[in-house]
Amino acid sequence: MTLKQEIQIAYYETKQCFIRIVRRMWLVGIKNRWNKLYIRKDEFHSSLDLDGEAMGYMNEKDREKYINDLVRRRKIAHERGWISHYA
Repeated sequence: MTLKQEIQIAYYETKQCFIRIVRRMWLVGIKNRWNKLYIRKDEFHSSLDLDGEAMGYMNEKDREKYINDLVRRRKIAHERGWISHYA
């Protein structure tokens, strides 16, 4: 293997690692916090969808917390939607 090929492989691996880190920061960190910022009145809002890609970056404990919080937020949104619909 030539030096040029080794450098290309190292560059590719570094780039892939960086992409995984950025995607984890976006999906698990920023996007997840943004969705928690405000609970909508519509229980079918996209912020209340289960994000399987983000869950792929979480460990078991974080996944459990994420699912429990998602269920809690969906319940609140359902109650808000029901109340505003019949009020």
